[in-house]
Formats: sequence, structure tokens, C-alpha cells
Amino acid sequence: MKAIKILSIELLLIILLKIFINSPIIQYIPECIAYKYLHIYCPSCGGTRCIKNILQGDFIQAFNNHSIFFITIIYLVLINIIYLINLNRKNKILTFIYPKYWYTIIFAVLVAIYTIIRNVY
Repeated sequence: MKAIKILSIELLLIILLKIFINSPIIQYIPECIAYKYLHIYCPSCGGTRCIKNILQGDFIQAFNNHSIFFITIIYLVLINIIYLINLNRKNKILTFIYPKYWYTIIFAVLVAIYTIIRNVY
């Protein structure tokens, strides 16, 4: 029962996000200040385009827009699926993939390296 509630809430959020991404409202999202004035990509530049392309089914373009963001979304979806599977199981599976505190450190380092590489090339 709990899994159905979680899944329905997530589905509703995805539908609302898809409606927002495909609406004219998206044109009012401000430009990135770092790119607009300094002509450098910030760590989140391309994130909105990445989500938009994922919702449209264009995964290759989503990966090209922001690779780290794309991989993070795939990871979070995978964790969510595993959590929903494990919710009512006695023997939990794949629990090693659940987030740990040091994943945040690795993520921050990868984002910093990705941002530097993206601005150099």
C-alpha cells in the first residue's frame, strides 16, 4: 500500500513536470548569470535542458546537455525502484546502492571536475 502511494505521488510529479516543461512558462526561466555575464558554464548549466530532453525521450541529447545531471537522475530513479521493491521484502536486495555520506563528496568532486573540463574545452 505504501509503495502504491509513493509511486502515485511520483507519477503525479512527473506529469506536472512534463506539463511545466512543455508549457510557455518555461521561456520565463532566467538565463544563467554566470554564462550571461562571465561566459563560463556554472555547475548546473544545461540541467533544465537535460530534464526537458529526458521527458521528451531524447536521452542522448540529455546526456550531451549535462552528463553528470543525467547520470544523477538515472541513479536516483534506480534507487527509487530498488526502494519500492525492497519496501515489502524480508530479504532486501541491492542495498549497497543506497546513498552514503561519502557519495556526496564524490559527487561534489565530480561536478567540480566536470565544470572545469566543460569550461576549458
